[in-house]
Amino acid sequence: MNYIIFEDNNCHLLRPFTDLHASFDLRIGILTNIERVKHLISENDKIQLYVRTSIKKLIEEKYPNYLVNPDIYEPGIFLNGNCLWNSDSIDLIKSDYSYSNENGLAAFSSNENINRQDIKKIIEDKSLVSSKIDVASIKYLWDSFDFLEDMIHFDSEFLYKYKKGTLHPSVTLVNQDNIIINEGCNVSAGAVLDASEGPIILDEYSYVDIGALIKGPTYIGKYSKINPGAKIRGPVSVGPYSKIGGEVEDSIIQGFSNKQHDGFLGHSYIGEWVNLGANTNTSDLKNNYGKIKVKISHDDIIDTNKMFVGSIIGDFTKTAISTRLNSGTFIGTGSNVFDNSFIEKFIPSFSWGKENKVGLNRFLDSCFKMMNRRDVDMSVCLKERLIQLYQKL
Repeated sequence: MNYIIFEDNNCHLLRPFTDLHASFDLRIGILTNIERVKHLISENDKIQLYVRTSIKKLIEEKYPNYLVNPDIYEPGIFLNGNCLWNSDSIDLIKSDYSYSNENGLAAFSSNENINRQDIKKIIEDKSLVSSKIDVASIKYLWDSFDFLEDMIHFDSEFLYKYKKGTLHPSVTLVNQDNIIINEGCNVSAGAVLDASEGPIILDEYSYVDIGALIKGPTYIGKYSKINPGAKIRGPVSVGPYSKIGGEVEDSIIQGFSNKQHDGFLGHSYIGEWVNLGANTNTSDLKNNYGKIKVKISHDDIIDTNKMFVGSIIGDFTKTAISTRLNSGTFIGTGSNVFDNSFIEKFIPSFSWGKENKVGLNRFLDSCFKMMNRRDVDMSVCLKERLIQLYQKL
């Protein structure tokens, strides 16, 4: 079978994440949406991808084994990349039918070749006449908090249930049958891993330092580090190569990001290559317990209808020491955030403090240095995309 994972026409609502990522890169649980589809289908099945032209090169670089925006899409099943697919929902898709949920088109099937230039119009047309399908999807980044716990449970079923890491004799494991410790992990003295309310997964070569507390459901990605005395209260998903300290709950950290020091992070979605300065604190609840609104662009303010929303932070953003982030804060890509009081709730991309813009060359140099610390080289296409985003402002 051929599966085509596509971005729909509303992926801009997932900004700032979609500045540098496709919607199917969302990490809702242990796996990203595209990784989950790969686990659900057969090894002999084929995957093609449809994304915006502006990120095509980035996605080709990230997924060299998949065809990205080919001239012809072969017959197969088209899956919206913002959906949280499982085997049952994929099995419901019938030949030449289209399916929608409350957020729009979720899937359709085609028995014919489709030209790339026709895909956008087909997505629009298919969404007008379609059957209902019971599959969750992420329209805005804060929707992820509704599904994070369930998806950590769901994704954990794809993993082997073993403990191959090194545990200090003083480590406390609560409900240890619900704890997965992969090869190369190290859990230091006095750490407590409590999986009584959900699984804990420590991926390969992750490290839990002295006295850290981790309550499930929680996923700690490959080569990530939990600092001494950290308090991780699930549901929490931490992607690879991240360093986490302080207090974290109900949050997703995409990967390659640092929250090394004390400070609270709650109900937040943090991108890649983010650095939260020491004692950065996030409010995720209004004092009057009201519903939180988030401004996602200069013109769009969205009523989340949620009581708990922290911060949405784009890739390559930094906060200064003791930064205070209000509930429902949106920070775009590549910003440097500092202020003596609560910062503004909407910070455009490439902001420097309150009113200025980061210098492009200095910003790129900082990105090179940050990535080199993880032994990652900035690719030409990533640099070009960052410059393109910068010049749009």
